[in-house]
Amino acid sequence: MKMKKLKYILVLGALMTGFQSCDNFLNVTPIDALSGNNFWKTKADVEGYMGGIYTRLKSKLGNSMLIPALDLRGNFVKIVNNLDNNGNGPINNLISNNLKPVMSGTTTYDNRLKDIMNWKGWYDVIAASNILIYEIDKVPANQLSETDRKQYIAEATFTRNLSYLFICKLFGDAIYYTEAYHSLSLPRRPQLEVLKLAIADMESVKNDLPVTYADNSKAGFRPNRGAAIALLMHLNMWAAAWEENNKVPYYEAIVALGEEISSHTQYHLLPITIDNTKSIFKGKTAENLFGILQEYNYGESFVDFANPSFFFSHYPFRGSTTKTTSHMTYEKEYIEKLFPATESDERRTVWFENMSSDNGNFQLKKFINVYSTGSGSNLTVKNDDSAIIFRLPDALLLAAEAAAELGNDAIAQGYVNQVRAAAGAQAFTTTGNALKDDIYKERKRELIGEGHFYFDLVRTKRVVNTEYSNAVMSVGNFNAGAWTWPLIISDAEKVANPSLIGNIFWN
Repeated sequence: MKMKKLKYILVLGALMTGFQSCDNFLNVTPIDALSGNNFWKTKADVEGYMGGIYTRLKSKLGNSMLIPALDLRGNFVKIVNNLDNNGNGPINNLISNNLKPVMSGTTTYDNRLKDIMNWKGWYDVIAASNILIYEIDKVPANQLSETDRKQYIAEATFTRNLSYLFICKLFGDAIYYTEAYHSLSLPRRPQLEVLKLAIADMESVKNDLPVTYADNSKAGFRPNRGAAIALLMHLNMWAAAWEENNKVPYYEAIVALGEEISSHTQYHLLPITIDNTKSIFKGKTAENLFGILQEYNYGESFVDFANPSFFFSHYPFRGSTTKTTSHMTYEKEYIEKLFPATESDERRTVWFENMSSDNGNFQLKKFINVYSTGSGSNLTVKNDDSAIIFRLPDALLLAAEAAAELGNDAIAQGYVNQVRAAAGAQAFTTTGNALKDDIYKERKRELIGEGHFYFDLVRTKRVVNTEYSNAVMSVGNFNAGAWTWPLIISDAEKVANPSLIGNIFWN
């Protein structure tokens, strides 16, 4: 009994302080009912535990290279200045989809990319979410209202399914469980099965989340109804990519979700301006649905390489006064084709500097919230943007894509042209396959640098087409799993779960 109680306290302490638990996610020692009585007594206990879950999410999204890597892999980008062995190292391997050397590499960037290949952090979030859902009923009714109880359960269900979404998008097949203190060894399940379970799970709690929060500090950083809708849209769209003969129900669900999110006037797009851009990527605007807070003044800061600005910007948006060139640039032909100079588009002028330079003078100014440390010759500027996971333009463009796939061109135009209007760009009038292609390219414009590029490339199967990827895969390699990320399994995980295998293509 004492050992079980100690185990519970250690796990709880790890959540409350943000440290990783030593327990393997598939080998957690169950606790008895009495041990939970030491903690689950008040709303403050639940709130503190929920905060620990967000700390774990931060470790995956704010303390890693994940978001930039998802925009670099297979993209039309190149290293132009003083980064990663001058373009002959792991970052270049990432761009060219050559990840096997990274798995055995030992350089700084090898290790940063290998962190993405470890799914344990996602399962830490899942395990903690499962525990909250299980334990919250121990909080007395006089300490936690039924509305608050349902909302916390919905929050934990959101973090659980957000993690499953990322696991499926990164690795394909996944181990799926929703039990608290899970201890059984399980094999990986086909990702389509996992996605269907996650969709049903989210649908059951979506309406228990508020449309908005009265507490502005939670706006954009705690899942609201719009965040749940966006998550469901992504789950359905990723599922549609892998169920070749039954896509229509997923597209219909996405269009219905688009109608639902549009019905909430609390969510709306902001015109593209410098001030609005700064506000959006801090994370507290009417188009922000969910993200992970970075706020230096509150002691919340990410690692430098967690934001694309580290790679695509220079002083005064990153580095010291002597860092006057960016590490990377988008290729001239690609970026000019994406944002033609002959077409009006505020994103072109607000989000870029020296767009056509094709060298270190290039600057992506989409992420320009900064804080400074030091002074004089020691002054250093660092990025202070939050990690934005879901925002309204993404959801509207998914609805446009689904409507176009269903042949509802007028509805599709309505959604995509809302995003175009906010950017001061001309409305699309195309139909059919041309409209589908326009919507895809609009996602590349609007969401540049936000971690959607590679996932969109994969799910639309455009990764096999030289027009859309700088590192195309053969159809055979794609079907064999070249689109996945290698899954690095620790020795401890292999012992705890002999059923666990990696992704065969990369093995």
